[in-house]
Amino acid sequence: MPLSATRRAIAEHMVRSWTEIPHVTTFAQFDATRLLDVRRALSARHGVAIPLDALIAKAVVPAIAAHPEFNATLRDDGLLLHGALDMGVAMDSDDGLLVAVVRNAATRPLLDLAREIGSLAERAKARTLRRDEMTGSTFTVSNIGAVGGTQGTPLIPYGTTAILSVGRAVDAPVVRDGELAVSKVAPLSLSYDHRVIDGALGRRFMDLVVENLQEPALFLA
Repeated sequence: MPLSATRRAIAEHMVRSWTEIPHVTTFAQFDATRLLDVRRALSARHGVAIPLDALIAKAVVPAIAAHPEFNATLRDDGLLLHGALDMGVAMDSDDGLLVAVVRNAATRPLLDLAREIGSLAERAKARTLRRDEMTGSTFTVSNIGAVGGTQGTPLIPYGTTAILSVGRAVDAPVVRDGELAVSKVAPLSLSYDHRVIDGALGRRFMDLVVENLQEPALFLA
């Protein structure tokens, strides 16, 4: 079966990323109960489907503000810290995994972000994304839970320093106030470029993302 032009481009990109970037992946999980409740409430109030990717993107914004190394490009003469957050959102399509880019994600209201991600997802399935809508991301999120995935080791898009993958939320035992309970728990996988981000910084970034995802009020305020 011959490879499509899109699949060949994906393959070349992945090989370059894997061979040139020293990947490190750190893992975590979070109680998704509040996040899923907030998503349902916002969707019902505004009559708009809220993609989980939109909430994940907003939860990442404060972490990137605190640790700008995750929104950067490594160059020969140093690390370029990007002033804007152009969020790549991984999307499944008949042509394979595509990364659509939401420009200025840090400054966009949640509902605007949700509509943009929804529009990009529809055009990804219809194969009508423009080239400029698939290039120039500075940080990427991947909701592999949407296709039933859990943890993995996501590959960092070339030209960036990190990618966050969120898996499917499932019922799992948790401890609340010393009592055992059952909650929706989702796994996280954060891959980062070990040339510019070490383990301690990776852990601090992940911990802040977990804190935000478990209590959406922290990033929706």
